[in-house]
Amino acid sequence: MNTVKNKTRNVIGLFSMIGLILMSVIIFPSCSKDDDANMEDGKAPVVLVHGAWQASYAWEEVKTNLTAQGYQVIAVNLKGHGNDNTPVSELSFSGYVDQVKAAIDSFNEPVILIGHSLGGAVITQAATQVPAKIAKLVYVAGFIPQTGKSVLDYAGLDRASLLGPVLEFNADQTLAGVANPDINFLKVFIQDGTDKQKQFVLDRYRAEPVIPLATPLNYTTENYTAAGKKYYVFTTEDNAISYPFQKQMAADAGITKTFTINTGHSPFISKPTELTSLLEIIAKD
Repeated sequence: MNTVKNKTRNVIGLFSMIGLILMSVIIFPSCSKDDDANMEDGKAPVVLVHGAWQASYAWEEVKTNLTAQGYQVIAVNLKGHGNDNTPVSELSFSGYVDQVKAAIDSFNEPVILIGHSLGGAVITQAATQVPAKIAKLVYVAGFIPQTGKSVLDYAGLDRASLLGPVLEFNADQTLAGVANPDINFLKVFIQDGTDKQKQFVLDRYRAEPVIPLATPLNYTTENYTAAGKKYYVFTTEDNAISYPFQKQMAADAGITKTFTINTGHSPFISKPTELTSLLEIIAKD
C-alpha cells in the first residue's frame, strides 16, 4: 500500500513540475534570445526625419540596413509629402514637430534622432521640447536654425547653394517648386547618383509647402544643450546646402563630433551603405 502511495505522489509531483515549466513558457514568451541580445547591445531606437521635396522613402535603404543590424527604426513621413495628401492649409512646422515627437514617444527609452535638410530644423525643435528623450541628435546635411530663425532665413544665407535661383512659387505662394525639375532638381539634390537613383528621386518629386519652411524656431539654449550628444554628417559635394555652410551651422551649434561623406544632398540614396556605416559608428559612440 505504501509503495502505491509513493508512486502516486511521484506522478503528481512530476505533473506539477511539468505544469510549472509550461506556465513559465506561457507567461514569459517575450524574453526571447533576440530581445536579450538587443538589451545587452544597448541599441537605442532610431527615428529618421526626411527633408524638403522628399519623403520617408528617402530613408528606406538606410532603414533596412539599420533594422538588419538590430535597431528599431521609424522613418517619419511628414504630412504633405510622399503619398500624403493633407491640404496645404492644414500643414505647419509645429505639426511636423508633433509627428516626430509621436514617433519618439512610441519608444520607452531615449532615441537617436536623425534629420536631413529641413528635417534638421524639425529635429532641433522636437528635441528641445523633449530633451530627456533624446540620446543623440544627428544632422545629415541638416539645417540648424537658431531660435527665432526659419529654414528659409538660413537658406538665404547660403550663397553657394544652387537651389535659390531655380525656385518657383505657385500663384498664392503656398507651394515652392523647382523650375525644370528633370534638370534642376536632379542637379541640386542628387547630381552624384546613378541614372536609376536619379529617376527614383525624380518620379517622387512634388512641390514643397512654404509655411513650415518660413516658420521660425523657438527654443532655449538650455534645452538644446540638454538634448543628448550631437553629431553632424557633412555632405561634401552638396549643391542644396553647401559644405561650407554646413560647417558653419555645426560650429555655431557647438557640434564638434563630425563626419564627412563624399556625396551630394541625398547620401541615403546615392550611398546608403556608406551612410549607414557612419550612423552605426555614431550609434555606438
